Amino acid sequence: MFDWMDDITTYEAALYDQSGPYIPEASDCMRCGLCLSLCPTYKLVQIEEESPRSRIRTIDKIINDKGNLTAEELGHLNNCTQCRACETICPSQMAYGQLFDQAREKLLSSQTTKPGTHFLAPLGFKLIEHKKLFSMVTVLLAGYQKSGLATLVRKTPLLRLFKLDKAEALLPEVTTQTLTDNYYPTSQEFRGTVALFTGCISEHFDQKTLLASIKVLNTIGFTVLIPKTQGCCGALHQHQGQSHIADQLATNNINVFNTLTVDAIIYTSSACGLMLKEYELKDSLAIDKFNVPLMDITEFLYMHWPEGLKLNDAALSGKSVAVHEPCSQRNVSKVSEKKHQYVYSLLEKIPGLSVQALKDNQICCGAGGIHCLTHPEIAEPLRTIKLDHFQESTADYLVTTNIGCSLHLSSGLALNKTVSSNKVIHPIVLIAESI
Repeated sequence: MFDWMDDITTYEAALYDQSGPYIPEASDCMRCGLCLSLCPTYKLVQIEEESPRSRIRTIDKIINDKGNLTAEELGHLNNCTQCRACETICPSQMAYGQLFDQAREKLLSSQTTKPGTHFLAPLGFKLIEHKKLFSMVTVLLAGYQKSGLATLVRKTPLLRLFKLDKAEALLPEVTTQTLTDNYYPTSQEFRGTVALFTGCISEHFDQKTLLASIKVLNTIGFTVLIPKTQGCCGALHQHQGQSHIADQLATNNINVFNTLTVDAIIYTSSACGLMLKEYELKDSLAIDKFNVPLMDITEFLYMHWPEGLKLNDAALSGKSVAVHEPCSQRNVSKVSEKKHQYVYSLLEKIPGLSVQALKDNQICCGAGGIHCLTHPEIAEPLRTIKLDHFQESTADYLVTTNIGCSLHLSSGLALNKTVSSNKVIHPIVLIAESI
């Protein structure tokens, strides 16, 4: 559908061979236009206002008080999916994501409400801040799904009237039970202990991935701890300008995990993992950072896979998967091709399973945290492109390591009655099924 610029791995490798974060001023943008080839919103509408370099001018205006901000400028800024693909190609090494967050925070501090915010958004943010409250609400959601009420309500205009139709469509089958144990010992030869980060919604919206992670980690000799007092990573708050709450959530997680005696902290969602790692960049945290490595589940398993462990080919032999690479995994570490290659290497351990990259992985699927809820006019066309590529691939499964991408893509498949939304799955689930 589009002509994409080829990857320039060698150029990127030379450009980002540096130590420590570098954050240029927004005014340092060279206006070269290299970022246009990777920007999803620019690809959709092909206008300058929907480009990173235009948004950088708006960010510069906000941060440095360069005149009044127009509603049109704010609208184009908020259309950004925050995929940060522009960072991977920017010759100025522009820290677009951090500058964007700074601009959002400044805007929020000068306003009583956020422009375009849904009236239920404050409740949503409170729920993910407080896990016990969220767990109570999941009981209601599960009842709504299982009682048949959901089917009835969808036939009425109520969801559209209250602007809840997009959020309701994202809901997976809700699990009300929490993980009852916080200690999962291995029965194999002991190799170490790791802690599992569950975040704010995975325990109820994607528990199968957490259980699969525990199973595989136990199988390769690692005992798993899941601290009950951990909480949301803070990414949603950070990207909406609520950095003070993001700092509180970060402080809690650092305190909780640093009391554990573990070899590593494992995360299953790449977006959460990115935020956890960016705690290191938050000068506002008056606290020590994590004292053990943070690792994606696929990276950890690949690095610690026992030489003699063979997977079963009975379930997946002859099947194929297309790998969707989340922006949080692909873009932010710039040249770390290996970070998303671990997924491929791990899946290739399953005998008879064909593994391929989803076409145009360098372009965002549109999920963008809550962007798919606030800007469906952007998120849905981007999702359609991804799902068209999936259909063209003829793969049996679409795998991704980010729960936001997974929910967004699954909701798109659910619109197609001939295709099961269960085809979108975390790669660790397929590994667990093959043990």
